[in-house]
Amino acid sequence: MDDARTLDQIAYDLVLGDFPRSIQRALINASANGEKPYTEKEQEESKVKINVSDLTMLRLCQQARLQYTNAFLGQGRYFSAQTDMGPVHKRSEYSGIVAKEANAVYKESIDYYETMQAKFGSLVLHGIGPAVYPNADAVMPNALGVEDVLIPGRTILGFKNLTIFMLRQTFTSRELKEMTRRTKRDPGWNMPLVRRCEEWLDSEMMTMSGDNWTDLWSPEKWEERLMEDAGLGVGDESPAIRCFDIYGYVEGDGKQSSGWIRRIILDSWSTPSITGGRVTMDRNDKMTDKGGKSLAPRREDFLFSSGDRVVAENWNQIVTFQFADLSAVTPRRYHSVRGLGKMEYAACHLKNRQWCKQNEAMFETMLQMFKVKSMDDVQRAMKYELANMMVVDDSITPVPAAERWKPNLNLIEYVSGVNQQVIEDNSRYTTGQPHQTGKERESNFQRMADIQQVNALVSAGLNQAYQYQVFEYRENFRRLLKANSKDPLARQFRANCLRQGVPEKLLVPEAWEIQSERMIGGGNSTLEMMTAQQLLALVPQLDPEPQRVVRRQYVMALTKNPALATELVPETPVVSGSIHDSEIVFGTLMGGNMVTPKSGLNAQEVAGTIIKLMGARVKRIMQSGGVGTPADVLGLQTAAQYAAAYIQMLAQDENEKQVVKKLGDALGKLMNLVKAMAQRQQQAAQAAQQKGNGNGGIDPKDAAKIAATTATAKAKMGLAQQSHAQKTAQRQIQFEQGLRQDAQKHKAEIAKVDLEAAANIRRGGMKSFEE
Repeated sequence: MDDARTLDQIAYDLVLGDFPRSIQRALINASANGEKPYTEKEQEESKVKINVSDLTMLRLCQQARLQYTNAFLGQGRYFSAQTDMGPVHKRSEYSGIVAKEANAVYKESIDYYETMQAKFGSLVLHGIGPAVYPNADAVMPNALGVEDVLIPGRTILGFKNLTIFMLRQTFTSRELKEMTRRTKRDPGWNMPLVRRCEEWLDSEMMTMSGDNWTDLWSPEKWEERLMEDAGLGVGDESPAIRCFDIYGYVEGDGKQSSGWIRRIILDSWSTPSITGGRVTMDRNDKMTDKGGKSLAPRREDFLFSSGDRVVAENWNQIVTFQFADLSAVTPRRYHSVRGLGKMEYAACHLKNRQWCKQNEAMFETMLQMFKVKSMDDVQRAMKYELANMMVVDDSITPVPAAERWKPNLNLIEYVSGVNQQVIEDNSRYTTGQPHQTGKERESNFQRMADIQQVNALVSAGLNQAYQYQVFEYRENFRRLLKANSKDPLARQFRANCLRQGVPEKLLVPEAWEIQSERMIGGGNSTLEMMTAQQLLALVPQLDPEPQRVVRRQYVMALTKNPALATELVPETPVVSGSIHDSEIVFGTLMGGNMVTPKSGLNAQEVAGTIIKLMGARVKRIMQSGGVGTPADVLGLQTAAQYAAAYIQMLAQDENEKQVVKKLGDALGKLMNLVKAMAQRQQQAAQAAQQKGNGNGGIDPKDAAKIAATTATAKAKMGLAQQSHAQKTAQRQIQFEQGLRQDAQKHKAEIAKVDLEAAANIRRGGMKSFEE
């Protein structure tokens, strides 16, 4: 790793070794882009008249990318984050805050969206989707082409036998300056060589800049040009430095930790004029560590060298991969990975050529042909303008259809059908629709089974891609949690979490479990909708929290709108008025006081809440001996009557039979426990009474009957008192209402008398005046 020329030789060994694979990838890419099936040379030699693509490959790849997009981006977030640290009652809250803020960083980034799309496209064509982190703090990886990743042969997936790999990197003048002219630049940059690269880029740009070279001698114009297009380093024709970014694994020796060290060398074939030779390093260019200790001297041919400094502990802190390998050979190797493009290329290419020939044959049937006896007849035939009712010279005879060459239509149709079947069998990786046989599907389960069989390939590919994507999500999350990160997105993420109350001690990777969010149906819309319908049918049998999850998934399957699904079915439930009222009423019920059922409340929520609270009270009683007090029994019986009233309301709806049964069964189990509790209380009372009588008192059976009768009488008395109180209250209300009505009536009668008296007085006065 310390000899740049040796590394250059290794790099080109890898390039030459990858060249045959590059040719195959180029053919697959061309077919997927709708390129012509015949080369120009083949078209000329074979006299091919029609050379076009029917775009079958392009459509299949488009469908596959859509399925990957649905599978990974269809959910409202990329990944979930769960913690098992901190107070138990706060973990759910912390997990929700951290997951929301972390996903917001990536959901709001168009760069990350395009990186994911680039990886999906590469996965579909070649089964590999690579990306690289630009530096140690960056939270956003950048997509790479498969051809830009150089990995030695025989490297198995998982990379446990990987010791060196290279990335093809390209730096423009602007990018190079941004990396090396920072206040805190990495000390590994070889600044003399960096300056030579910048000079070369400027000289190349001046050669290509046309008449703009005169601006170099006018500072005012040069300043304006810098503001306009960043000088010579930006433009469609701007040159760039092409490099090999090399990473090698070193084993720790006690003094140094194990990990990956880094070197960057120039691509000697692209920039030969600035390679070779050595530059004398001045004192300011010596590389030192944080303690001021001089590190190993740098060679001039290294654009960057980390020396013995480890830049990453694991390879996935440098690059990330998604794999969707459809190869059948194991153990799986990096260079043996095959994607959908490899599976479809041959059949689609052959279909394109056949389609071209079929169209040629079709056009040939529309050509006019004549039989002639001499060259003179040829000249006369060329002058004929065919028209209706015209006369043709008998020396020129049109060739009838029966005598013309005809392709074997049966063979063409057979071969076309076979080719189409091959394409469909392979494209079941993407389409997700079962092959129709004309029979009616027996049930949704049968149809789901057909679709799952069709999607066997996509399931295999997606499972691999999901798992490798988890590694990327974990690395992204680790970078977000990095304290004192240079990336502003990471600093903003930490600030948002701390502002919402997440303890700083929890903002460490070890405290969190990261998992990729998976779409039901594996990105297939038909299977997603059918699965959501089947889950919705199970809602009555699920607990309230899973019910909310199923309903949200169903809305998402219907609308394909995660934001709307979360708005309609929030992840954190909002306490409804029915639940809140029931929680307040439960205290009154446990006091043995009846509460009149109120219409307008959600009967399912009321009954469910009361039963839930009863279960919690019974659980506490069982944990403290399972006996309780008569007041507990009376309160639970009162609460049960209240819940039963709402269950009865719910039973009036035929569609809620399963819910009614579930609530009734839960209430019945609780009341069995309450009944057993009352029996234990009776037994305890009998034992206490026998002890007080010195075993010479009342017979135990009689005492038990008396205790039971007493408990029942007390319960009835309590209910009677409660009923009497309610009736008394009602009578009091009626009495008060009667008094108010009598007062109003009396007041009205007085007013009436006053009005009559006044009227009489007026009439009397008028009468005396007339007299």
